[in-house]
Amino acid sequence: MKKQPIIRILALFLAFCLFGMPLPVLAGTEEEVLTDLTVLEGMPATPSIEAPNAILIEAKTGTILYAKGANESHYPASITKVMTALLTIENCSLDDVVTFSYRATHELEDNSSGIARTEGEELSVRDCLYGLLVASANEVAQALAEHISGSLEAFADRMNEKAAELGCTNTHFANPSGLNDPEHYTTAHDMALIMRAAVSNPTFLEINSTTSYTIPATNKHKDTLPITMKHKLLLPGSGHYDYAVAGKTGYTSLAGYTLVTYAVKDDMELICVILDGPTSESRYTSTTALFDYGFNHFQMYRVSQIDDGTHSGIAASDNSYLDNSMLSLSVSADEWIVLPDSIPATSLETQFSWNGGGDGSSLATVTYSYRGVPVGTANLTVKTEEDSTFPYNGASFDSKERSNISVWTVAGILLIAAGALLVILLLVTLLKRKKKHFYSAPRSRRKRPRSRGRY
Repeated sequence: MKKQPIIRILALFLAFCLFGMPLPVLAGTEEEVLTDLTVLEGMPATPSIEAPNAILIEAKTGTILYAKGANESHYPASITKVMTALLTIENCSLDDVVTFSYRATHELEDNSSGIARTEGEELSVRDCLYGLLVASANEVAQALAEHISGSLEAFADRMNEKAAELGCTNTHFANPSGLNDPEHYTTAHDMALIMRAAVSNPTFLEINSTTSYTIPATNKHKDTLPITMKHKLLLPGSGHYDYAVAGKTGYTSLAGYTLVTYAVKDDMELICVILDGPTSESRYTSTTALFDYGFNHFQMYRVSQIDDGTHSGIAASDNSYLDNSMLSLSVSADEWIVLPDSIPATSLETQFSWNGGGDGSSLATVTYSYRGVPVGTANLTVKTEEDSTFPYNGASFDSKERSNISVWTVAGILLIAAGALLVILLLVTLLKRKKKHFYSAPRSRRKRPRSRGRY
């Protein structure tokens, strides 16, 4: 048996224990893919909607609850500005000053929406974002693009890079506003991914949930300008939806009526995207029907609390990876699964896999399935004293009931054992080298025994 590979492995282990050097990752990382519940058996009856392309997802878990033509590409119109706003917030200070160029204020379609800014006008990024998301101002979109990337074309490249980063597979942006262009398209699925990323940003959510705002006086306009959002589900009055929080409208003659909306009720966060709506009103009624469908027929489950006393799910299908007497794993309170009301969480199957711990964020993953269809995942980390309960192999263990052998004690024992084994292997290697050297020495240099007499 060769010793050098073993010594290298032990050295790697010691480096990990002493210096926090990550061990090689056992499983490769992949881009997140939305969990699709629409293929499950026993799903609730879906509502009938007029739009040919729509999707409803639960934002916290990234779970598809409804889809209709969700991967067909269409013009998005002004819901494009969700991506423009997200990139602006990620790349600018809200106090930066934007100067409007000739191109930003003049290269626009006739009768396109705007807030009447002129060449040379100055406005803060903060005010621009309100103008972008509340008033859907196209000249503002172009001014922000030039401010960030120097040109509309360079900003479009950045939009496409961000879309790919978010997992969009059938999206291509050609401008920051959503004005008609054959090379400017997306899908309901991809737009849901973009909106999901946007609403996770507190600044975006604050601005996009604002229904009215006043643009201050500038170097070109001495008067203030009040603006109001057009999204009916967010506005008071007829059509208002109680749980709607944020959203963006869109319309062009080629795109039809588009809409993206974010709504929250209790623990559930829903995003609905409508593309190519036949009428303005239909996009609102379709969105309302899909939100009601999601809130009324699905249930959120906190993974850390799933336990029926006989089948908790956590590593239940393969507990050979874990030894409860030595190491407890915990699932974050932020891990959720969404299921139709007809499917109890206790009926889920599980599959356990190590992540390798290379990034330090999680050691293992549990994938939950129903009749072979994945419905969600949860990341597992080493349990701490602050964790009160942990569903493990069909029972909830309180932190006081865990073994007295701590994780650090086990790590210390392993470190000592590894160190001792390393020393032994080094000594064996040295002894073998000396022995080999002796037997391979020239015969003339070996000492012969002295004769004690004649025979």
